[in-house]
This record gives sequence, C-alpha cells and structure tokens, in this order.
Amino acid sequence: MFSATLGELAGVAGRRSVRGVLLPSLVFCCLALLVVATGRGSAHDALHAWRQGSWESKVLVVAGFALALVCVAAALGNAQTALIRLAEGYWSPPVRRTLGRLGRGHHRHLVRRADDASTHDRYPPRTRPDDIMPTRLGNALKAAELYPRLRYGIDAALVWPRLHPLLPDTFLTVLGAARTGLTALLASAFLSVVLAVGGAGYLWAVHAPTPLFLLCLWGGGLAAWACYRGALLRAVVYGQHLRVAFDLYRGHLLEAVGRPVGDGEDERAHWERLCLFWHRGILPHHVAAPDRPAPPSPDTPPDPAAQARPGFSPSISHLMAAAFVAAGLAGALTGAG
Repeated sequence: MFSATLGELAGVAGRRSVRGVLLPSLVFCCLALLVVATGRGSAHDALHAWRQGSWESKVLVVAGFALALVCVAAALGNAQTALIRLAEGYWSPPVRRTLGRLGRGHHRHLVRRADDASTHDRYPPRTRPDDIMPTRLGNALKAAELYPRLRYGIDAALVWPRLHPLLPDTFLTVLGAARTGLTALLASAFLSVVLAVGGAGYLWAVHAPTPLFLLCLWGGGLAAWACYRGALLRAVVYGQHLRVAFDLYRGHLLEAVGRPVGDGEDERAHWERLCLFWHRGILPHHVAAPDRPAPPSPDTPPDPAAQARPGFSPSISHLMAAAFVAAGLAGALTGAG
C-alpha cells in the first residue's frame, strides 16, 4: 500500500512537472530555435540547410537543443517561487519605490471606485490600503493571505506550513492542480517576455526583415499578456482553495497540537495566543495583546483630497504595453531589413 501511494504521488508530481515546467520550456526552445534559424534567411532555407547537413552536425544540433531544454526546464523549476513573488510585486527597494508606488496607487484608485462584490476575492479590504500590492496577481494572493487573519485571527505565514501536511490527499490534489496552473501560466508569460526581447534583439542585430522583427517583439508581448491574464484567473481560484483549507481543516491542526478550542472560548483569541507562541515563544496561557494599527506605508499619498480625485491612473501593464510599442517602432525605424 505504501509503495502504491508513492507511485501515485510520483505520477502526480510527474504530470505537474510536465505541465508546469517541461511544456513551457519545450515551446520556448522550439520558438527560439525558429527565430535563430530564420534570422538570416527564410524557413525554407533553414530546412534545406538541415537536409543537406551531415549526420554529425544533425546530432550536434539535436544534442544542443536537448541540453538547452534541460537547462531551461531546470532553471524554470527552481525559479517558480521567485517568479510568483516577482509577479506579486515583492521587488527590490529601487523598483518598489518607483514602479511599486505607481502600481499601488493605481490599484488603490481601482479599489476606491469599485464595489465590494467585485473586489472581495481580488483585493485586500478597502479598510487596509497599506496591504494593496503593485500587481493584480499580488492583490489576489494577498486577499487570500489576509482572509484567515481577518476571519479567525490566524497568521497564514505561521500556520500554513503546519496545516499543509494535515490536508487530505483529495484536497491536496485539487490545491496542487490550481497552483500548477498558476505557475505554468506565469512561466509561459516570463518565457514569452524573454523570447520577445531576446529574439527581437537578435533579429534587429542581424538586420532581419522588419515584419519578422515586429512579429517576434509584439507577438511575444501579446502572448505574455494573454498568459498573465490567465494566471490572474488561476490566482483567484488558488486563493479560494486556500480560504477553504482554513475554513474546513483548521480544527485538525488544533487537535494535532493538542490544543482544541474549549467550550465558551473565543476561537480568535485562541489562535492569536497560539500564533504568538509559534512566532515569539510566548506561552499560550498569556493574554494576547490587541493588534496595533499598522503604520502608514511611506508611499501612501498624504493628501486625502488627492486620493478621492477621479481620473486616469496608469498601471504597470499600461507602461509595459507602451514600452513594447515604442521598442517595436524604434527597432523598425533603425534596423529595417
């Protein structure tokens, strides 16, 4: 029975690796090879050169392609968490003070103008503007992270590593599929940007035809945008599964650590004391101090009237689209083939 369980888990892990890492890497390597092959000639010329080549050169090309595929897949598999954090908006201080401030201002503007029904699973509550993230994906995951704290007083960062091993296999399968879909689309979006920028740069350097240059740059940018939009939907679904995990199985963790909620005891205060014990070593029988209001972030606009003023607030997506359009026009004018 144990070996059968291991085989089933290995099969699930293998399917997730194929879907989340290997397939995006294979598509990326094939398109990159196509860009390199057609950079100095047509696809017909590249195919003719392949047919006329010796078997040694064909073996070298196939081996190089396989090696590149393995390297890209390995790097992508190791960078999945970093990609999610990058897409969420956890950036270095210089970027956080520039693009991050612009993105947070844009999403605060959207939250102020939208109703609660359209933002409850995609943004933190409007009463917590300091928790707004610079990106839509970051806000969707932040809303899911704040849900157990606001509902039960649970610090998700502390409790989730302890709760995850107690989840049933059926729920873990659903949760893993949702996360795999999210990471696969984020990986595809990242590789699309790399292909668009790197491939367009190569085509510009070799003076390839302008339509091919624009197709690579703008087509890659459009593919990245489509993959990111799909990742947003996956992030909302993944966040819903995280909420369900705390709603249904938080009691299993209390039973596992031997501290179930007693009759008449406030569950929220119970979780707050337990989180203080895990975080700072404060014994659970001590009274938990009430939460202090979070200090305002340094990039919060100081003028309330400016916050309520309607108008257009550009997002990071707008800036990226403008950058791709400008790069395409500049490259077409300076490196037309």
